[in-house]
Amino acid sequence: MLRKLVRFQFCTIQDQIKKQQNSYSNITDKIIQYVGRDLHKIPSHPLGIIKNRIQTFFENDAITEKQSKYPLKYKIIDNLSPIVSVKQNFDSLLVPSDHPSRKKSDTYYINENQLLRCHTSAHQVELIEKNIDAFVVVGDVYRRDEIDATHYPVFHQVEIVRIFQQDQFSSKYLQHQIQESMDDLKETLERLTRHLFGDVQMRWVETTFPFTNPSMELEIYFQDKWLEVLGCGVIHQDLMKNCQRLTEVGWAAGLGLERLALLLFQIPDIRLFWSQDPRFLDQFKSGQINKFQPFSKYPSCYKDVSFYVDHKTWEENDLHSIIRDIGGDLIEKVECVDTFYNKKKDLTSKCYRIHYRSLERTLQNEEIDILQFKIRDQIKDLLKLELR
Repeated sequence: MLRKLVRFQFCTIQDQIKKQQNSYSNITDKIIQYVGRDLHKIPSHPLGIIKNRIQTFFENDAITEKQSKYPLKYKIIDNLSPIVSVKQNFDSLLVPSDHPSRKKSDTYYINENQLLRCHTSAHQVELIEKNIDAFVVVGDVYRRDEIDATHYPVFHQVEIVRIFQQDQFSSKYLQHQIQESMDDLKETLERLTRHLFGDVQMRWVETTFPFTNPSMELEIYFQDKWLEVLGCGVIHQDLMKNCQRLTEVGWAAGLGLERLALLLFQIPDIRLFWSQDPRFLDQFKSGQINKFQPFSKYPSCYKDVSFYVDHKTWEENDLHSIIRDIGGDLIEKVECVDTFYNKKKDLTSKCYRIHYRSLERTLQNEEIDILQFKIRDQIKDLLKLELR
């Protein structure tokens, strides 16, 4: 009965996307197939294991000295639809109207007003407006991105928010309250990081996000190098005012499950998370973190494709989307290997190298050629580019 219910919900979300798509949409059937897979809800999957560790932390261990004075249970939410409005994903988070993330080259639009969320922050405002002052949102997010071992058009994020009331601060001055919130944020997230990685060296790096001010990134020294593991900050006061929370101050943080799982399980390729191969899936057990054991390294093959572009309008993610849609998980990496300007044509020539490698078998040159010719045809027909 449960399996039937999950399958029904899975189909309902996919059908909803298809029904609401119009000519503005840039979502392909290949992307729709990922919607509803919910890898983070599988207890024995690497993403589910990391998600449950984070959930356990916020259910049992997240209380800082400040929070202990004003105890509030974190609400864990992992069932929100990935279909959101432009307002939810961008406007409510103070993302400028000309921000690159709004472009169709970066975001999967269902129509002019709806899209597949780019981040779980898309639900931040609606939950704050409901006066939920401590919550953790987990879900799948979608972005048109480059193709390599650490990027995938679908990944999973965790959004954490904690709001404090005016009388929970030691000072009535806003700047002091912002500093107290930042101190609580750092303490909480440093403890979470130790909960996941053990006693690692950490450092805070200042950055900027539209919806937090001040904003920070947390880096850890892991496997002999500094790595960013999350972004965070004090929630922008304009955002709080828009939620009619005029006197409260709080903090928000976001982190990616894939990024953490790649590091903790030492998994070399993000495509593996979507594998159905038992040689991958059977290595993991609920509640346990262990090093991934490669079961095979099948040979790689690459093919080049060259064409002319207008550098003023060229969007590389449009190419990546076509290649991924045709080649799927047989595409290991795409890289630009040559660029030069052709004065006579007043166009820029680009050469891209497409690396093919299956995670489960040896590819035949004939099947790679078929995919390569399809990619070339789509570059010419869809992108309207001149091949070289």
